[in-house]
Amino acid sequence: MTRTLARSSQWAIALLLIGIGPVHADALDPAAGLVLQITPLAKAVGRPPESGSDALKRDLSVLRWLQFTRNPRGVAQAWSFLNLAPAEFEPAVGSVFGKTAPQIQSGLPFFVKRVQQVKDLLKEEIARPRPYVAHADLQPCLPKEFSNSYPSGHATWYTTTSLLLADLLPQRRERLLAVGRQGMAARVTCAIHYPSDVEAGQRLAQAAVAQILGSPQWQSFKASVQPEVNALLTPPVAGLPELFD
Repeated sequence: MTRTLARSSQWAIALLLIGIGPVHADALDPAAGLVLQITPLAKAVGRPPESGSDALKRDLSVLRWLQFTRNPRGVAQAWSFLNLAPAEFEPAVGSVFGKTAPQIQSGLPFFVKRVQQVKDLLKEEIARPRPYVAHADLQPCLPKEFSNSYPSGHATWYTTTSLLLADLLPQRRERLLAVGRQGMAARVTCAIHYPSDVEAGQRLAQAAVAQILGSPQWQSFKASVQPEVNALLTPPVAGLPELFD
């Protein structure tokens, strides 16, 4: 990397957000004390494509093709993935978290937050502009966002949440991962992110979840929510809903 998170000021921020912060977290935080190792996560994310590279040309080709071919149904689907809440995965599970699994609904975001904090650090360090900022011909079909672009926060969130839920509910794994992929794809469909932003967010989430799943905090949380897991696996009488294709 030309610039690196190893610089002392950035490591100080990282330690504050990811190392020290959880020690003082609310007593109801099941991820309290969880420290993600940033160096392997930064390596997994890598750097965005350079100007003039084949990878950037591929990014732009995908965005321009999607802009040319997108339709009202696809745009409406992209809007349906704006929110970042466990409830977005309820159709995949076939139950309502707030009623059936309140402990999962309230506890899971604490683990996801640790990954999002790493994402925020990397976004600030890499500082890639959004595609519609750098290329005036790209017209987003979701509300514009003015934070940096790489890695994608939505891709990080949707992948992290889908993988953690899949660990709790392996019986719904494919459905959960499908929703995660749809949440990521929406950002490219509407030119909010380059494809490489989304891929980087996915890599970050996968690497971070590997750390989370091996932590004592996750193992304790997973054991504590087993009654809710069992309740979630009871499908509606008419069966599970069809997901977007």
